[in-house]
Amino acid sequence: MICMKKMTTLFLAAVLFSSLSACGAEGSQNSRFSGSTESNIASAEQETQNTISVQTETAVPGSTDAQGEQRSNILVAYFSWADNAVLADDVDAVSSPSVIPPGNVQQLASWVQEETDGDLFSIRVTEPYSSDWDECLERANQERGDNARPELVENVDNLEQYDTVFLGYPNWWYGVPMALLTFLEQNDLSGKQVYLFCSHGTGGLANSVEQITEAAPEAVISDHIFDCYEEEAASSQENIQSWVEDVGYSTGESAAVPADSLQISVQFGENTVVYELNNGTAANSLYEQLPLTIQVEDYSNNEKIFYPPQTLDTSDSPLAQTGAGTLAYYAPWGDVVFFYDDYHENPSLFELGHVLSGSELIRDMSGTITITAVE
Repeated sequence: MICMKKMTTLFLAAVLFSSLSACGAEGSQNSRFSGSTESNIASAEQETQNTISVQTETAVPGSTDAQGEQRSNILVAYFSWADNAVLADDVDAVSSPSVIPPGNVQQLASWVQEETDGDLFSIRVTEPYSSDWDECLERANQERGDNARPELVENVDNLEQYDTVFLGYPNWWYGVPMALLTFLEQNDLSGKQVYLFCSHGTGGLANSVEQITEAAPEAVISDHIFDCYEEEAASSQENIQSWVEDVGYSTGESAAVPADSLQISVQFGENTVVYELNNGTAANSLYEQLPLTIQVEDYSNNEKIFYPPQTLDTSDSPLAQTGAGTLAYYAPWGDVVFFYDDYHENPSLFELGHVLSGSELIRDMSGTITITAVE
């Protein structure tokens, strides 16, 4: 009887050990830098909330400096309700703050312009909107339903001189004001690097990014998008300035230039993902090995990896911070990592850069990829 109990106990222990071993093996596969826990998701959502800050808008027309001479390779273009409305006598700043100059988007655009020293351009319609929000919203909805293209007062002069465009707008009816589509169809942004900033209510970005991408299919639209709630726009100066710095631009005495703007293109099939590298030694080590045609592997539930021909020098490289879209290097294994979901920090995980465009494609990356320098 005692022997039978011992045998039963040993059997159960073996089953339990086998089960734990299997779970442990699976856990190691999914937890190298896994960040798909509820706490991480909550943290990411909170971080998104902390990044939010915008509203509805006003503008200072023109893309020239005080002397009337264009001098920048950066354009800050935006559509603002405040810059596209005739103010009624009874409009007050308390009930309609986004139509009173400076409106939400105009204010955001002015801070972007200060940080980049770019040329400011207000997108203005020939037929202004009402300063009454309900009436403005009704017309905006009608234009959306008609797929209208409101006529603009003017377009950008010498558009070819700009290689970077910061484009601001409010969320109107879960998308962009139709005048923004007029602007995109009349001003060719093909090949230009485009950064979006948006003011909204509870709708967030909604379908705005998709609409802009469809209207400007050849533009390089960054996934680093600044958005904020309209009631927070007036207090968002530090947030939007930090965003401008994060995407590689800083306040300049003349035209701002991306800091160490080495970019790489990752191609697979008909898809392209573009990354901007930092100035660390590991990133430079990878850049020096380009071009590469190499196999990418699916690892865990948040990353794709490949092994470069030569190990990367991590002697002067920043550690990777959590966040989808990070390009990193895991020194112990010698693999480059494309993160498409959140992950845990690791003292041996070094950041190489961050995705500029195509972040939604990383999850589907597979097979042979080609990595080249973006000239």
